[in-house]
Order: sequence, then C-alpha cells, then structure tokens
Amino acid sequence: MYVVIVGGGRVGSAIARWLIDADHEVTVVDVDSSRCAVLEEELGSVAIVGDGTEAGSLAKAGANRADIFIATTAKDDENLVACQLAKRSFGASRTVSLVDIDDHDRIFGILGVDITVNTTQLLLGQVQRELAEVLAEEAQSLE
Repeated sequence: MYVVIVGGGRVGSAIARWLIDADHEVTVVDVDSSRCAVLEEELGSVAIVGDGTEAGSLAKAGANRADIFIATTAKDDENLVACQLAKRSFGASRTVSLVDIDDHDRIFGILGVDITVNTTQLLLGQVQRELAEVLAEEAQSLE
C-alpha cells in the first residue's frame, strides 16, 4: 500500500515508521527541510520538502497513486485543505486527518474527509481514565 503523510512531526513520523515497519511505501511531506533531513536519516528516502496544501507538492509526493492520504499537521485548516486536494484533485481513495477543534470533526466529514482523529478528545479521554483510577484509589483509602 502507498501512503502519503502531510506533516513530519511526532505523529506523522511515528505513523510513517509504523507503516514502513509493516512494509508499506510511505512519503512524508513537510515544509521544514531540517525535519525532512531527520526523517531521511531515520527512515530512508521517504521525505520531501513541500507544502501539503499545494498541488505541486502533493504531485511530487505521488498523491495520485496514494491508497491512503494522512494529514497530521497541527493546523486543522491545513489538514482539511490537504485532504480535499488529495481526494478531489489526485483521487486518493481514503483520507485521514487529525482534528484539534471538536466542532471540526463534523465539518471534515461533511467535506469528504473519511476518517478524523480528534486529538483533544483522545487526550481528554486518557486523562479522565487515569484520573478515574486515582480518584477510585483515593476513595478506597478514605473508607
């Protein structure tokens, strides 16, 4: 499977590493040339310097043959534009995007993003689970 990832930060690079370890072909697009250099050193020839919201950069990344397109930047608007370009201009069959603002989940779906991962809700859920355990332990010790 061929996957294009826009955003080579912590999340994007971790997904790329996981996919490469599973023998998938990956290209990461990031605006930061030093970040791309680090990815090249760690993962091989997988990174290109470019703006994931520009058609030229996505063409260079081979978005026209991507089975899955993943947007992992820290900006919802950039992720949405990148996913829409990938799907509408390059025919990506599946798009996945990180979403930071709760209200954007629904909007991304309406605008054709196949899968959204709400980072705020993920973090909140994890904190709540951890605190629930601590609070339960505290309540038991008070009894």
